[in-house]
Amino acid sequence: MQASTLRRVARYRWPLLITLAVGVTAVFSLSPLVNVVQPHSAAAASLKTPFLYDILAPASTILDTLTVLSPAQYWASFALCVVLFFAPGIVRDLRRPRGFSVSHTIISCLRFLGGTVAIVGSMLVLWRPMASLSLQDPDLIAVDFHSHTSASHDGRVDFDVERNREWHQSSGFNAAYITDHRTFDGALSAAERNPPVAGDGMTLLPGVELRDGDEHPILLGVNPSRTRITSADLEGAKVETDGGPVPPILLLTMPGNIARIPPGEIAGPVRLTGIEVSDGGPRGMAQAARDKKEILALAEKLHLAPVAGSDNHGWGREAPAWSVLRIPGWRRMTPASLDVAIRRTLLVRAPGTTYVVARRTVGPPSGRVEAALAGVAVGWLMLRTMNLRDRFSWILWSWAAALLSLVRARRTRRQHRIREGMKGREPRPVIDAAAAARIAS
Repeated sequence: MQASTLRRVARYRWPLLITLAVGVTAVFSLSPLVNVVQPHSAAAASLKTPFLYDILAPASTILDTLTVLSPAQYWASFALCVVLFFAPGIVRDLRRPRGFSVSHTIISCLRFLGGTVAIVGSMLVLWRPMASLSLQDPDLIAVDFHSHTSASHDGRVDFDVERNREWHQSSGFNAAYITDHRTFDGALSAAERNPPVAGDGMTLLPGVELRDGDEHPILLGVNPSRTRITSADLEGAKVETDGGPVPPILLLTMPGNIARIPPGEIAGPVRLTGIEVSDGGPRGMAQAARDKKEILALAEKLHLAPVAGSDNHGWGREAPAWSVLRIPGWRRMTPASLDVAIRRTLLVRAPGTTYVVARRTVGPPSGRVEAALAGVAVGWLMLRTMNLRDRFSWILWSWAAALLSLVRARRTRRQHRIREGMKGREPRPVIDAAAAARIAS
């Protein structure tokens, strides 16, 4: 009786494990957002998820988690998935009399690779509902200082300015700078569809990403209709001071060598004003997490404002961080006056006017053991930062999938028994008695 009960329970092992994991992590839940500069302070913002996001929570949370991983965390998560996928099959093969099966292993590898490509492709290309930042204070504005369109040579071909606008609006941004490489084409196109005042919709502002040695500074505060970028290098680009009453500014992006900032950015005609403490690119995220203390120390030393840039080129549907600025009355400003107000806020950098809110992620490992367990840490943090609606969705989907699997298995067994019964009731062949007598004689 006990063995029979255990077999029944084993049928539901996956939904039971998922329910247990979701329930236990709810006790140790964390806010999905963190103040990057002051992680122990409240983020003064919340993460809002639409209804469809919650309905598809298993896919939404997994794809969001993958979007904000560093390269090392990608490999660690990939290794964990390899173990979880292949270990049960290897154990079963060892228990069978036939032992290890080459053909079965090859089929399993192909399935795993196909599933990996499908998941990564969905993460990068597939449209899906997005979690967005919610700010309660009307004087706060969420800004992205670093984004691209198809006008950049490395931008996604179909990621035009309106797709850029939709991406930012769905993420909870109020304004974003179009900072394509060496061109203002995207920014000029975006200006044509901007709302009359910033409070009426998503506002896209002009900027450009240049090159300065190994660095890639962002230039803000130039009039794109009057300024022609003749060189990708900062020194060769002609910058006119026609951005209004506030001069043009530079922002230092990641990845970069923060120990060797070109002198022209600090003492040149266009002053370095801000530095990214969060960058949405995989390598940028890795450096921002690894060199966080050094970046914040440099910001304090040079009096630089901490900012965040999505570095979005059209891939993925998740914002890793938001720059939050306090600008009273920004909703009534025109796009041009909002650009001036944003740059003035960064230049003055008064206390409490600029901070960065980011998605909570796993920090860089401090040793080999943590590096080996990075995949587990990523999954654990994902479970701890889910809201109640997402937890309920995970449980519902896991049990629904398990019950569907059991129904299909029971139907298959029933059909198999019917086929076996039909074979057992097949009529025996009729033998002619006269013919049998002749054969016998």
